[in-house]
Amino acid sequence: MMALVGFAVGYVLGVQQGKEGMARLIESWRQIQGSEEFAAALETGREMLVGVVKQVFEAGTGMVTGDMKDAVNRRLRVA
Repeated sequence: MMALVGFAVGYVLGVQQGKEGMARLIESWRQIQGSEEFAAALETGREMLVGVVKQVFEAGTGMVTGDMKDAVNRRLRVA
């Protein structure tokens, strides 16, 4: 998470420093994307989203028709 905050601050500073600053920013973003911390954050976000979607379908709010609910449930099991 701190890497993303650092990236945001770096973005502001990089824009102010012209092409060299932007080049450093792009390299930093590549390093962030390749980090285990970033991968873990993405996985956590995905798990949270899947959990919320499952709760909506299990609650039977009437927001989704049966056919659509079945299709989404199949996709969630695959994920």
